[in-house]
Amino acid sequence: MLKPALYTLVVIGIATMCCETAMAQRAQYEAMVADHARANDIPEALVHRVIVRESRYQPQLVGRGGTIGLMQIKLATARGLGYTGTAEGLRDPQTNLTYAVRYLAGAYRAANGNDDRAVRYYAGGYYHVAKRQRHQHANGSLARANAQMPGPPLSILPE
Repeated sequence: MLKPALYTLVVIGIATMCCETAMAQRAQYEAMVADHARANDIPEALVHRVIVRESRYQPQLVGRGGTIGLMQIKLATARGLGYTGTAEGLRDPQTNLTYAVRYLAGAYRAANGNDDRAVRYYAGGYYHVAKRQRHQHANGSLARANAQMPGPPLSILPE
């Protein structure tokens, strides 16, 4: 009878310590997250949500597939956004947030401001979604131009 009760207390104690540690780690990054979210015009809560999902505020974490740091960004993704440093450099929280929040902002825009969809796009990539949106926008612009101009419709295809 004593063993199950003791086991339960130990489990509760560990869970409490984990929550307190996560909260302390989150507090450490609050100002950085706020700055990057504001600079990229996305909700702070969305950035925190991705950090919790990806690393639980562990900046030194390296995941499967080469994801790195707080937001588990890949070196190739960061490079595509202008990063010129090493993979090790992405373990720095400030550097990681600079590039990962920029990428998340792109996912957020591709998701038309939908947080759930933005998280999915962040995790799985949003290149094809953004490409389709650009194509639709270009077609819409062409249709508007055709409607406003006299004469035969314009085409983007060679004749």
